[in-house]
Amino acid sequence: MFGLIEPALGRVSGGLRYNHAVAAAAGNTLLIQQLPGSWPDPTAHDVAVLQQAVEDLDAPILLDGLIGCSLPSPVQASVPIVQLVHALAEGPEAQRREALNLHAASAVVTTSQFAADQLYQRHGLRAVTATPGVEPRPLAIGGDGGSMICVGAIEHNKNQLFLANVLDRLSQRGCTAWQCTFAGPLTDPAYAQQVRRALDPIPQITLAGELSAPDLAELYYRADLLVLPSLAETYGLVIDEASAAGIPAFVTAGTGAEEALGAGEALPLDELVWTATLYRWITDRPYRATLRRQAHQAREQLQYGWEPTAQRILQVLKEVL
Repeated sequence: MFGLIEPALGRVSGGLRYNHAVAAAAGNTLLIQQLPGSWPDPTAHDVAVLQQAVEDLDAPILLDGLIGCSLPSPVQASVPIVQLVHALAEGPEAQRREALNLHAASAVVTTSQFAADQLYQRHGLRAVTATPGVEPRPLAIGGDGGSMICVGAIEHNKNQLFLANVLDRLSQRGCTAWQCTFAGPLTDPAYAQQVRRALDPIPQITLAGELSAPDLAELYYRADLLVLPSLAETYGLVIDEASAAGIPAFVTAGTGAEEALGAGEALPLDELVWTATLYRWITDRPYRATLRRQAHQAREQLQYGWEPTAQRILQVLKEVL
């Protein structure tokens, strides 16, 4: 049995959802252990707890990159360490730690080819790609294009404040036949307060918070369009989830979200461009029909289930023995 050490965040995240789906698909082969701590800014105590957890295991360890890439020095282990990179480090010091820890690992796994390419460009390091699977979803019922969703933690990187400004511009253009639901945990209280203030004057917007799995499924089922203007994205599991429901997405160009994009638009982070494209989506029926048709086609091309992802990772763990 292999071990997967991940942070205990106390909330949902794309990385943890990936980990748990992989572990479930691996059966009894991959055992998850959660570590509390202030990851990715660990204290000396956090590092000591990790060191003890590593010493207690006698088989190769899959170490979540939120922990593994944030260490001031590589963890000491008598067994191979495989780093699982969900997100790329931002900033010089974080990237220095990323390079130090990844080069010390026996192998590195990323969740997208985009991330693997970035790690090679940054650090000359080759990584194995294990892209996410996705669970089947009912085809969204759709509507007149006006039901938009933004799914992700309310935090600076997910860039909801940018989207709030875009939606305000859309309303100022007289385009109000839409509604948008922001769904995700409020992980950054100060940023969430800024987002709330920006959203307050716009009656068509709902800040739903973190949703249960059934409520999230219902949100996808009734949606027309996913909007995800992230500053950075390694892949974007929610894009695959939208695709599984036949929903197109608008995402940020130049991020890993483009790799997941089956149908929709990859747009630069320019408020005027996003406003114009959303205006076209809502008012141009043929354009909307084209993107929906592409989304229905993309739905047929998805990797359903997580077994291929799990087997890819298990193969890496076996190879480092």
